[in-house]
Amino acid sequence: MNIDEYRIATVKDVPELVSLINNSYRPNDSEAGWTHESELIEGDRINPQQLTDLLDRDGSTILLGLNKGEIVACVNINEESGAIYLAMLTVKPSCQNFGLGKEMLQLAEEYVENQYESSTLNLFVISERKELYDFYLRRGYQSTEIISDYPANAGVGIPKVVGLKLALLTKQIS
Repeated sequence: MNIDEYRIATVKDVPELVSLINNSYRPNDSEAGWTHESELIEGDRINPQQLTDLLDRDGSTILLGLNKGEIVACVNINEESGAIYLAMLTVKPSCQNFGLGKEMLQLAEEYVENQYESSTLNLFVISERKELYDFYLRRGYQSTEIISDYPANAGVGIPKVVGLKLALLTKQIS
């Protein structure tokens, strides 16, 4: 399994992307890949309106990775008040363990390096997702020791775990 095409998402991609993201973050047991949030959070990760809003937002880009025309991976890059945030790194569960997450992360870092003035990339990880936290640490991200509460009212799922936290990681990319 590999990515044979990259491009920037458009509104036409919303239905396929919503399905990819929700099935990757909160899959049922038979579809689960090596990393997901199903034990920690229930409900959809994103809905069509939220995704459309992301695509329409100034400073927001969703990069896509395709295999034979099918979207198999994505990542969102947001600029907010001069800071660059990476979010929603997603790989289709059946395509995980082939290095596509690493590939999309590298693509996002190169995109930020070429498109933005900032040389720092930030991301939030649910601190209870140790495997994902460690994935980013292996890729050069560092803990900032900044922890915040999970945004339970943001429409990105309902925590199953009391006191769920987000940890801010950062990386210098140039």
